[in-house]
Amino acid sequence: MNVMMHKNLQTQNTIKAQDAFFPAACVAAIVLTALAQAERLGLIPWAQRLTGIGHAHEMLFGFVLALICGYTLGKLTVNKIIMMLALWLSARVSYLLLSNGIISEVLNMSFTAWVIWHILPRFMAAKKWRNRMIGPLLLAIFSFPTSWFISIHFMDVASTQTLIPALLILLIMLMAFIAGRMLAPALAGEMHQQHYELKARVQPRIEAALLLIPALAFPLSIHPKTQILAACAMSLMTAFLLIRLFRWEFWRCAHRSDLMTLVAGYFWLVLSTLFLSHAFAYGAVDFAFLHVITIGAIGTLSSVVILKYSLDKHSHPSIIHYSSAAFILFATLCRLMAAKSQTPHLWLNLSLAFWSLNYCMVLFIWQQGFQRSRSKKHPNQQLK
Repeated sequence: MNVMMHKNLQTQNTIKAQDAFFPAACVAAIVLTALAQAERLGLIPWAQRLTGIGHAHEMLFGFVLALICGYTLGKLTVNKIIMMLALWLSARVSYLLLSNGIISEVLNMSFTAWVIWHILPRFMAAKKWRNRMIGPLLLAIFSFPTSWFISIHFMDVASTQTLIPALLILLIMLMAFIAGRMLAPALAGEMHQQHYELKARVQPRIEAALLLIPALAFPLSIHPKTQILAACAMSLMTAFLLIRLFRWEFWRCAHRSDLMTLVAGYFWLVLSTLFLSHAFAYGAVDFAFLHVITIGAIGTLSSVVILKYSLDKHSHPSIIHYSSAAFILFATLCRLMAAKSQTPHLWLNLSLAFWSLNYCMVLFIWQQGFQRSRSKKHPNQQLK
């Protein structure tokens, strides 16, 4: 009896990381971009650290790392989640308000070290090497705040800028793995209900290639003399992504808006790898076009994942999924137009509006799902 009570108490004192870091990521996506644009317009000069390289810093180490934490951390005690979230938030606030970035970087490094200490053993214990490889991949991604600190304080800005495309290679690698593991069983299951057998599911050989190729391209992308080899590797990855996607015969599930938006995210990955391949081939990375990855791919796939987690398992409302995909599409196109237009602020404002609309909607859907799950766990509270 005491053992059962102890287990129940432990269950009550735990929380899913998604319920903390997914809404935190949504809020960060809205607030960080809004503050950055307000600073560009001269409305809040005190937020100048959120523009230029600082904007990339916060979106990658604030927004993106929060998403990864929500997806990978699983269940932890409430106190531990609160402390992790407080550490993450302290790093965001200190980066914005303190001119000396050392405190923020120390907080960032402390947060990433704590997170990786929790998630690495679980992936390294996997039986298949493809699953185990995600452990070193996450370790490399969460090590970037340390690399950034070393680059900023002991090297130069140019060396810091070379880190961004390298990090994006690893993020594409992670997104390709996660999206593939979500799409393959979901498409196969839906087709099974249509009395059709999908033969190409996980496609382990192609999945292995999608893990090994970016792992090779990553070190090659850092030095200018080897970037042409990185371009070749990313071109090969583009081809494998397309082959894998079309072998899934996704068009047979056109009636499932959730799967189609996930497919749209996979197409964004194809465009992302193609863009990076072009950038490395010509030795010049256009940082405006990096938003194909950071807005298009990351925005679409993160929204799909949070919506999938928040909505009822059998609920696939087309208006929600397609609205999210459309908002991200328009946000990306407007951001690209800003780079070429003579009125960049107009396009930046439009991009911000579509981006914020998407994450406000996703945050609202998450809140509805969270309340629904709480009412199922504690029905007596609803009666009161």
